Amino acid sequence: MNQRFKPNKRFKPNKRFKPNKRFYAFLSLVLVIVASLFFITEAKGSESAASQQVLASTALPLKETASSAQPEKLLNTLHHNMYVVNTVNDQNQALTQPVYLTFDDGPTPDTLHILDALRQYNVKATFFMLKHQIDAHPEIAKKVAQEGHAIGCHGVSHDIDVMYSEDGAALKEMQECQATVKKVTGVDSKLIRVPYGSVPYLKEPHRTELLSHFKLWDWNVDSEDWALRSAPRIIQGLEPHIQGVNSNGRTPVILFHDKSFTAQSLPAILTYLKQSGYQPIKIDNTMQPMQFPTPAAKQS
Repeated sequence: MNQRFKPNKRFKPNKRFKPNKRFYAFLSLVLVIVASLFFITEAKGSESAASQQVLASTALPLKETASSAQPEKLLNTLHHNMYVVNTVNDQNQALTQPVYLTFDDGPTPDTLHILDALRQYNVKATFFMLKHQIDAHPEIAKKVAQEGHAIGCHGVSHDIDVMYSEDGAALKEMQECQATVKKVTGVDSKLIRVPYGSVPYLKEPHRTELLSHFKLWDWNVDSEDWALRSAPRIIQGLEPHIQGVNSNGRTPVILFHDKSFTAQSLPAILTYLKQSGYQPIKIDNTMQPMQFPTPAAKQS
């Protein structure tokens, strides 16, 4: 066996290994690959943690602290307040399919017919009133409050050129309307809806001024009663809108106006809502408002 072993004369065991340029290039490449893998892993970990944090903050229901003795409403707000889910009513009973009926521009004589329909179906709603209409029909405003409906403010002028004419003008209108509501009905409301909705007309500094004092509400279902002006057409057009909003996981917040054709459409609409399992409730000061997303929120 020893005869088969022929030592290589070129092999020099005592000579130190001297790496050449190729070795250093290979070593550098390995280090770059290892470092890249490390940073990629760290980045994915950070991204995953951030995603989990966002999902956690989105999925958890938000509870707003109320100073009054009225039961607090548990809310789940997603996607820039576009989706609102109220989980309990005034009697702390569970709600599975709530809907908010809201009426603007009153009170008017037609408000009485709206109240008749709501009373017949044992439904509570929210009325966003104009100051000059309250002054003109104080007894109707009182009746709205006496029958247990919510009242909010819709301003004074109903004119965006006047309402946003100068800093503080919008806030002043809502404060004047709020004072009139309190004086006439005894209701101390923080609910407001600006004419034509908050987007695109409500800009700074008016938005910050209003939000620092009031709960601003928009809508996600427009009955278009102001344009259709016909009970059959209102009924026909409204149901698909409600179904579309509900199928997307949103709570319908329906915009109506205190008009005769709206009052005429309500029996059929309320029947549909009841048969479809909806639970109409009114808005109050403890609820997190539903607002149109601002342009900045849409981009984020």
